[in-house]
Amino acid sequence: MKQYLITIAMLILFTIPSYGSTLPSTDPLDAFETLVKRDSGLSLQEKEEWISLARGTFQGTRFSFDYSTILYPIFSQAKFDEVDMARAARVAFHSALAIEQGGPEEEVVDLALFAFSVDLTPEEIILYAAMTQKSDGAGVPLHVTQEMIRNAKSESWSPFTFTTIMEGLMKAAAEGLDSETVALYMIISVAQKLGTADQIVRDALEDGRNRIKAKRETAKPAPQKSKVNLNYDRFKASIESFLGTPYVWGGNTRRGVDCSGFTRLVMQENGYNIPRVSRDQARVGTEVHTTGLNLGDLLFFDTKGMGHVTHVGIYLGGNLLVHASSSKGVTLVLFSDRYFKSRFLGARRIVRY
Repeated sequence: MKQYLITIAMLILFTIPSYGSTLPSTDPLDAFETLVKRDSGLSLQEKEEWISLARGTFQGTRFSFDYSTILYPIFSQAKFDEVDMARAARVAFHSALAIEQGGPEEEVVDLALFAFSVDLTPEEIILYAAMTQKSDGAGVPLHVTQEMIRNAKSESWSPFTFTTIMEGLMKAAAEGLDSETVALYMIISVAQKLGTADQIVRDALEDGRNRIKAKRETAKPAPQKSKVNLNYDRFKASIESFLGTPYVWGGNTRRGVDCSGFTRLVMQENGYNIPRVSRDQARVGTEVHTTGLNLGDLLFFDTKGMGHVTHVGIYLGGNLLVHASSSKGVTLVLFSDRYFKSRFLGARRIVRY
């Protein structure tokens, strides 16, 4: 099975450049230590803990690439989400093994959020990361790919089933079919064992085509909706009603949400449509300075220390931020928290009262 996983992933990765065999000129652990010592959001004790954990985990293992470029973002994300740092170190090590065997670096690092709560082998990381990269290039929404990965892992799909289903989703995207509907059809079909993976893909694509056809035949012009004016107290109560909602990687329902799934769902339930992912949400609305924050403003963060948006939450007022944490679900934190402030990138205003 292990060798099969590696073989499948390598077939997926045919377009991904491989790493060279030359070892990095700088010791990655030294490079990681430099990054940690420069991190203004960490206390001295936390810096010492990170450095000790990294050296204890990676010392004596040789990689052909500078793994400090994944070690630091994974540790940073774990700190932001209040994940046990020893767990983060294990996830980082498995991630490095996956990249060493050809896994795409960016997607491997993104999988860490999932691996913080679910044990992933390096072989699984390679397969899931490679397919994420490929499906993204084919136009499959990231949250749909994440949902498929969650199901593949929790329901123990074979690598062949997972790969076949994802190839089917890419065909759906190429035809302009609704990815979420096709994905749901395939998830239910696999769970109910309604045929082989190939048969399920064929049936799902046909169902998607029929839905598009029916929609065209019955389509009516959608009424233009203006942005709604919200009642302050009711909107605050709406945001607070999400507290305690479980974190689900790629989730976008009341049963479970990720960070941008949470903010999008809050806005949708209150009459505002915004993009699905945090980096796109950071491009809508109007910019707001921190001295003028209002209830409902979206706050954006660089959780990986890489200089771009990777996380979003909602300002509740009174210096409180509501966000979806991978370790705690939807929860409250102080916006003035030292680490949050050090990773803050900006705020955007969507709603009006």
